[in-house]
This record gives sequence, structure tokens and C-alpha cells, in this order.
Amino acid sequence: MSNIVISGADGFIGKHLALKLSKSKKYKLVKMGKGLGDISKKKTWEKLPKAKILIHLAAKTFVPDSWNNSEEFFETNVLGTLMALEYCRKNKAKIIFLSSYLYGNADKLPTSEKGKIKIDNPYSLTKKAAEDFCQLYSRKYGISVIILRPSNAYGPKQKEFFLVPDMLNKLKKKKIIVNNIHIKRDLIYISDLVDAIVRSLSLKSKFEIINIGSGKSYGIKKIILTLQKICRVYYPIKNMGLKRPNEILSTRLNINKAKKILKWKPLCSLENGLRSVIYNKTMFNK
Repeated sequence: MSNIVISGADGFIGKHLALKLSKSKKYKLVKMGKGLGDISKKKTWEKLPKAKILIHLAAKTFVPDSWNNSEEFFETNVLGTLMALEYCRKNKAKIIFLSSYLYGNADKLPTSEKGKIKIDNPYSLTKKAAEDFCQLYSRKYGISVIILRPSNAYGPKQKEFFLVPDMLNKLKKKKIIVNNIHIKRDLIYISDLVDAIVRSLSLKSKFEIINIGSGKSYGIKKIILTLQKICRVYYPIKNMGLKRPNEILSTRLNINKAKKILKWKPLCSLENGLRSVIYNKTMFNK
């Protein structure tokens, strides 16, 4: 039984991933949460036992905050990843790094891994910088690196300011006001994302970048109407028609590479995923 370290184990994705991996007898989990210390500091990583694989999830992720707290985002997302790579270099460990959607208002939908990178906020910039460090360490030190670029993940127990829980809260208040109803997002249910991460554990590659998404694009109106269908209610939707600077209007990932090299595909439909959020029950793929 070999050790697997999960950084960010107390976060949304980390909790779901740890729950899934805890059922496996192949690995011994080392959960790296906030209580261990600042991930941008070398001494924090020195507290960890040697591991065969590091799944690096720890990050600051709420995009609006990245404008006001750019320094914190840099320290956590870039320096934290650099320290993670140093840990892997010293322990000859493989790293699975959870990056982000980096294609902005993409030139082509669905967007493949070869799509043009478009940085339009400090958060995306930190994730791209972290990816660059991953590639450098793979090339210079021979570390096995798998970078996953997920679309918008959702599922039970997600923080309220993210898209799906925010829409659900509006529904509970019987007052549905949205800034721009025409926004579309590629949504990936948490169990599908977790499954992709688990499949990456056995991938034999020196360096890969892989999109992980549903491969579909859902409009805000579609999400709200599906929530209302499940709850058997209907409240009028008020669209403010606001457009934020540099706002991404539509995302849809090309997931052919994930299907080919991970033998993976998303299994959870939007309705089933939203139903699990409403009833706060996680569904895991077998």
C-alpha cells in the first residue's frame, strides 16, 4: 500500500475525492488540510511523509477575490504549487495538478487542449504560471506531471457563492434575479471529476494536459428551469442584462483526449447532478 497525498483535502473537491479513495485498499491517504500550515512555506511540506503520488488541489479559486487579493492568490496558487513540485522532486513522486479553464472567450467551441490560452483575471494567471512550473519541473527533473483542466465543477456541499448553489439559493428565496441569463457554462458533476482524477493515478505519462468537462454547454436559464422542475415550482426569472468586463460568455470543452487516454467519460446528467445538490446526496461512479 503506497501513500497518496491530497493537498486541499478539506476543500470541496478534496473532500469528495478523499471519500472516494478511502474505499480503495490500494492507497493510504495522507490528507493535507489547512491545519497543516501555509502551503507556500517549505516547512509545511516537510511535515509530510514520503508519498508515491501527490494530488495537488489546494488553491484559492473564487475569481472575483483574485482582483482584490492578488498577492494571496499568487502565494497560494503559484508558490504553493512550486513547493508541491519541490516535494515531488525530493520524493520522486508523481503530481496530478488541478488547474482550471484557461481559454477565456474561446475562438472555437468545443475547445481542445490546443486552444489559445486567454488570461483575463489574476486567478487564471496564477493557474497558468503554476502550469508552467509543472512543465519546467517535468522537463528538468523528470517528474511525472498530469495537469487536469476542469470546467465548472458542482455538487453537494459546495460554497454558496458558486454558480449552482447560488442559483439554488435564489430559488429558495423565490426571487430569481440574474445578471446575464445568456451566459453558458460547461458543468461537470463532482463524481465525474473525481473519477477523472482517480483514473489519472494510473496514467503512465511524463507530461500531459487534459480537459475534464461534460463536453456540453448549459445556459443559466436551463439550469434554473431544471432546478425548478426538480423542486416542482416555478418563479419568474428577471434578467438584468448586465455584462461584466472580460466576462466569459460561453464555455464548452473538447474532452476527446480524456476519453482516449483516461478511458473516461462523464456519466452524470445535468438533471441528476442538480437533484443530488438539492437533496445533498453525493453520487459516485463505480
